[in-house]
Amino acid sequence: MEDHDLIVIVTALASALGLKEIWNIVKKKMDLSAKKDKSNETTKDKITAQVIEELKEKIGELERKIDELIKENIELSVKLARMEERLMQSAKKRAGRKRKATEAKEK
Repeated sequence: MEDHDLIVIVTALASALGLKEIWNIVKKKMDLSAKKDKSNETTKDKITAQVIEELKEKIGELERKIDELIKENIELSVKLARMEERLMQSAKKRAGRKRKATEAKEK
């Protein structure tokens, strides 16, 4: 029964409006659907481009932070080497004083 009702409706529309008018209505509906799909794609493309730009900025910030940390690490390594050198010199002086003191006691 459903098929019969559909055929009757289509026939009634065709006779009332004519095939050309029905085709124009269908074509407009298809064009509107295509336009909506295209605008959705454009919106998605814009959002994707925005996300990519944000990620590029974050990557740039991270690269700058990494460079700062590398410089800081180098500076700390230099400071550590200087401290070790001072400790070695201090230890040599103390060891020399102790030797002199023990040599003086032995004489």
